[in-house]
Amino acid sequence: MSQGRDDTIIEPDFIEADAPMVAGAGSADEGFQDSASRGTLDETVLKTLKRDVVDINSRLKQVVYPHFPSLLRCWCGGLGAEDTGSSAADSDISANCDLWAPLAFIILYALFVSHAQSLFSSLFVSSWFILLVMALHLRLTKPHQKVSLISYISICGYCLFPQVLSALLSQVLLPLAFRIGGQNRWVVRVLSLLKLVVMALCLMWSVAAVAWVTKSKTAIEIYPLALCLFGIAWLSTIL
Repeated sequence: MSQGRDDTIIEPDFIEADAPMVAGAGSADEGFQDSASRGTLDETVLKTLKRDVVDINSRLKQVVYPHFPSLLRCWCGGLGAEDTGSSAADSDISANCDLWAPLAFIILYALFVSHAQSLFSSLFVSSWFILLVMALHLRLTKPHQKVSLISYISICGYCLFPQVLSALLSQVLLPLAFRIGGQNRWVVRVLSLLKLVVMALCLMWSVAAVAWVTKSKTAIEIYPLALCLFGIAWLSTIL
């Protein structure tokens, strides 16, 4: 009878957050417990948003924030022994990608460039299409890498962060700063020159980031990516 009662016991399919860890458990059990304790149903919205912002910032540190010395080593000398320590971080970037940050960047970019007018939808769809083209290019030129198409879209979306800054400066801050100067000829020329400088710097930043993260070193790999990013940067300058 006791055996029959034991068979009817239903084991829970989750691990309680305060349950003690079994001695000798492997790293897989620890990772499962960490993921199980990261639920969003038992925490406030502010805490969830704060955690998402921290995750996006940590991903930006890996993908977008300047690391030009490492980029020069990658282009000039290839991946040497000193760069092997970053391979684990790069694999983590491609394995743990999300689309929340690219979505936020595209929305901000479209808002800044369109000034929240009817052009917003066209810029929104065009930006996603450009990300898809970049991801397909990386997928076709790097068939040996085990990176999914969604991961490439996420990586390219993170590399739009400099373009968001470029759109903010070119469409909002610089015109606001020069509005006090009226419509003088020198004001228009200086504003146009500053827009071009901002576009060039942010374009180089985006191309350097996407080339470093995806380990693109040849012209065939980098040129289409740079061309797509140039289209996004040029729209934020002329519109």
